[in-house]
Amino acid sequence: MLNAKILGSGKAVGSTVMKNDELEKEMSLPKGWMEKASGVQSRYYIDPSRNESALTLGVAAAKQAIEESGLALEDIDCIIGANGSPLQAIPCAASLYQRELGLEESGVPCFDVDTTCYSFPLALFVASKLINNAVYKHILIISSDTPSKTLDQSKKKVRTIFGDGAAAFVVTSSKGDSKINKFLLKTYSSGADFTCVKGGGTLRPPNDPATMPNDNRFQMEGRKVYKAAVRYLPSFLEEFFLNSISKEEYKFIIPHQTSKKGITIFEKFGFKREQIGDHLATHGNCIAASIPMLFHDLLSTRKIDRGDNILLFGTSAGLSLGALSLTY
Repeated sequence: MLNAKILGSGKAVGSTVMKNDELEKEMSLPKGWMEKASGVQSRYYIDPSRNESALTLGVAAAKQAIEESGLALEDIDCIIGANGSPLQAIPCAASLYQRELGLEESGVPCFDVDTTCYSFPLALFVASKLINNAVYKHILIISSDTPSKTLDQSKKKVRTIFGDGAAAFVVTSSKGDSKINKFLLKTYSSGADFTCVKGGGTLRPPNDPATMPNDNRFQMEGRKVYKAAVRYLPSFLEEFFLNSISKEEYKFIIPHQTSKKGITIFEKFGFKREQIGDHLATHGNCIAASIPMLFHDLLSTRKIDRGDNILLFGTSAGLSLGALSLTY
């Protein structure tokens, strides 16, 4: 148990609302195919002509989170980047966020935490540990992903599901009921190739003639990811809920917004439909930003109050399963 408290949150999305009928027409798909396949009706895309990017969305969300926290920008003493996809290979995204926030000469430490789609809850756990150990006082976590410009245009199921967005949270110490209750992460690397971008690193560097253009594109075998996750999920949840808060005590489970099936499956594991957070239809899957974006939406609409128990659950490339229990 870690005494940590969320002080503020923020969210930003691309300015273009991309609806299914536009994409279906562009890809010569039957009307209604996309919603039936994924549960997504529309998603937000960045507009590069307006200078929108994962960097600008992340900074916008961060400014909102800091303002909501009641702190000054100068009070932030650590920045953690928790993207599911890198802004660039080097340096870490957090340092680029720091510069855009006007803190480039501040010396505020910056680093990234990356387990793709589950990066935010992992970053929240790491931040809480650092705060509990009195290393830092006010930590800013930023998750921002804009896959719309990187997707293989021919992959209809991949293009259907993904959207662009960002969220940011400010975390500090807690002297009251707010706390991190439990964290569990398990990785099964037999599924490492199910979701990947194989290029861009030292195994397939860009200057190697053997590196193919497709190596630098996002690749996902969604059916294999789902089947593997479902296979591991029963034992994972059994371990997580052992000697822990019961399912009935959670106000919300906030799952990674993978697909309609990936969200409703939690009804089979003892959660009521009204407990399961969901904005997939209007946002799609925003990779690592999905969980914190939905968390922010539930907070901003006052569906979550202080003292409510919340479960952040997700799967990510690796293949990993993660769960973090917190009392807001």
